[in-house]
Amino acid sequence: MATKKEIVTKDNFEELLLKSATESLEYVREEKELKTHFATKIAEPSTYSKSKIKKIRASLGLSQTVFASIFGVTASAVQHWEQGLRSVPAPACRLLNMIEKDPQTVFNLISGGRAS
Repeated sequence: MATKKEIVTKDNFEELLLKSATESLEYVREEKELKTHFATKIAEPSTYSKSKIKKIRASLGLSQTVFASIFGVTASAVQHWEQGLRSVPAPACRLLNMIEKDPQTVFNLISGGRAS
């Protein structure tokens, strides 16, 4: 059976299929117990343009300094994102996506439930 670290590819498909069939046979013969594994494909985070970042920050009424503190970066990093001098890292894009969808919940979570 494929483990979390074994990704099925064209090169290993037959080998993993054979392993899986062997484990199934061992289970039927009561020689082995099966384990359940769930695989989830997580979509890549959205990317954000410089104007989109600035628009989100402005809609929240936050300074670059406060906005930066949400992401654990400096105000100059946010300034560089908004000027298009640096691309926004994937983790920050993921958080921006969550802020866009439900800013109040995100602020409640990051402020320990003290946001109003």
